Amino acid sequence: MAHDLTTLFCPKSIAIIGASRSPEKVGATVLKNIIASGFKGDIYPVNPNASNIGNLWCYKDTASLPVIPDLAVIAIPVPDALDVLTQVGEKGIKNAVVFSAGFKEAGEEGKKLEDRLIEIAQKYSINVLGPNCLGFVNNLCPVNVTFGEVVSASGNLRFISQSGAIASSLFDWCKSNNVGFSQFVTLGNKAVINENDVLEYFRNTPSMAVGLYLESISKGSEFLKLTAEISKTNPVFLLKPGKTRAGAKAMLSHTGSIAGEDAVLEAVLSQAGVIRCLTLEDFFDLSRSFAWAENIKGPRVAIISNAGGPAVISADAVINEGLELAEFDTETLLKLQQILPRSAGILNPVDVLGDALADRYAKAADVILANTEVDALIVILTPQVMTQIEKTAENLGNLSKKYRKLIFCSFIGGSLVAEGEQKLNELKIPHFRFPERAIWAVGKMWWYKNHQNLKQSITQNQIQQVPNLDQIKQIMHQATPNEIIALAGIAVPDSAIVPGLQEAKGFASKCGFPVVLKLFSPTLLHKKAIGGVITDIENNPQLESAWKELESHHLDIQIQKQVPPGVEVIIGVKKDPNFGPVLLFGAGGSYAELICDRNLCLLPIDLPRAKQLVAKSKIYSFLAESSLDKLYETIVRLANLALNIPEISNIEINPAIVMSDGVLAVDCKVLF
Repeated sequence: MAHDLTTLFCPKSIAIIGASRSPEKVGATVLKNIIASGFKGDIYPVNPNASNIGNLWCYKDTASLPVIPDLAVIAIPVPDALDVLTQVGEKGIKNAVVFSAGFKEAGEEGKKLEDRLIEIAQKYSINVLGPNCLGFVNNLCPVNVTFGEVVSASGNLRFISQSGAIASSLFDWCKSNNVGFSQFVTLGNKAVINENDVLEYFRNTPSMAVGLYLESISKGSEFLKLTAEISKTNPVFLLKPGKTRAGAKAMLSHTGSIAGEDAVLEAVLSQAGVIRCLTLEDFFDLSRSFAWAENIKGPRVAIISNAGGPAVISADAVINEGLELAEFDTETLLKLQQILPRSAGILNPVDVLGDALADRYAKAADVILANTEVDALIVILTPQVMTQIEKTAENLGNLSKKYRKLIFCSFIGGSLVAEGEQKLNELKIPHFRFPERAIWAVGKMWWYKNHQNLKQSITQNQIQQVPNLDQIKQIMHQATPNEIIALAGIAVPDSAIVPGLQEAKGFASKCGFPVVLKLFSPTLLHKKAIGGVITDIENNPQLESAWKELESHHLDIQIQKQVPPGVEVIIGVKKDPNFGPVLLFGAGGSYAELICDRNLCLLPIDLPRAKQLVAKSKIYSFLAESSLDKLYETIVRLANLALNIPEISNIEINPAIVMSDGVLAVDCKVLF
């Protein structure tokens, strides 16, 4: 974690190393932007080849500066950047922005340069933003330390971007759509300052939504803690591209193959209350929504449209996004009947007909927004010859102020609706080219609000002790997985690894038929696919036949008491390299990968959260209610085993059989 970033993002004095008179150079642009932003502090251009730039005195090097500025901006090519950073440290400057490119993004030689940059920063305790970044903007200060054109209007959004190009696009989009933001930080290579450092800084600043574009996440557990804390009071939304493959070792279990890195990220973000964006369109749409919209208070949505087709499509979208179509009471229906033409549709969605003028839209919206059973209103407009597009937008702006409810618009079309959209921008009413996008945004806002209402904690669960923990640690590298699981207090059927047929017969004689024979190997994922599991063995002749069939594989053979029929589930814990141990629950056995029943939870987990995890699974409705408490207990016990023994990289029960009177862990894996 970096030191306090207050003087970095709100400096009282700035040195621009590489400041220039040449307008095409980065040093000239950033100097111009700092001045144009209304920065009220002192500015010190540094350039050995100039005595002054504009009306500012220019210094030949960092050592010549008359004071120790709060911030040094390094706007010179990479060959000299490290020497300059050293001079910055020797001067005693504690904050630096490094625009220079050509570090680790440029290959192995660049990686060496970046390692050296990190060493210098650590030696002199310098908070370095970058390298290879676009800088930052703080409209609360105000100061614009970038070499791009940005928005000077402040607003209730804060952004962190690992991409300068994405930042430039957002700057332009915000300007053209009248969207303001308070702070925008670009990270570049994240050599010293990463997203967690900035989130920690944001946590202590005024309440605002946070949008993040990240190509990698640094220190996942720390990221999770910070975003979870911020999302308790402020929306956080993230766009992270790239889907990575699980490591080869993780692929030795179903848990590893199913709970891939992106699936883990999805679960982690959901637990933290962070909204996941899958596209840039998602990201931009949520930026607009959280910039302007009132907080949604419930899931009940009303729709007004002057066209039947988009209204029907929107009704489907409302349900698909986990929202509800608001039901109008008798009073609302009577009022709509009085103000709308006889042929209009007064049930939700409300069809005001294609000839609707601005006044008809306004009257219908007024009636609907007055209904306490309506939480949000979607207004759809298609341009007809008589449609008063700008006036309709103006009326909606007045109603937004009157009711303080969520109003999202979709004016469908191109040039005909452009002026109406501009009017909506002026009035700060979120608008979308298609109604499905508006409803998607409402759905995400409601998901966030609902998550806040749950007040879930993902960090306060206590890790419980595991029975026989010392014994497990002593034998864990020699014991079978079933033995480890059993010692942890999880019920398993009688089983043994047997060296020969006679030992198998002895097991059957002692434990009784029916039994199961199966191949045993820590590297074997799909036993049934190669005929490695033989069930319903009722007597010794069948046991002999099954043994002959399996011994040709030249692997160890396990014999197990066959359990009564039940529902097969998978319970597993995978140690994610970034976020730590993650638990998977879902349909197990042969259907583990086919049904795609992937329900993940970052550990630790307690009984209430285990219940929630099981309840959202596809297999839940098939489980015996009488055994659910045993299942929750089994999940928590396996999770605690994984947490208490850090050497375990992957542990799994697949399947666990959920019967009417209990749960048995039939097939287990433990990887170290």
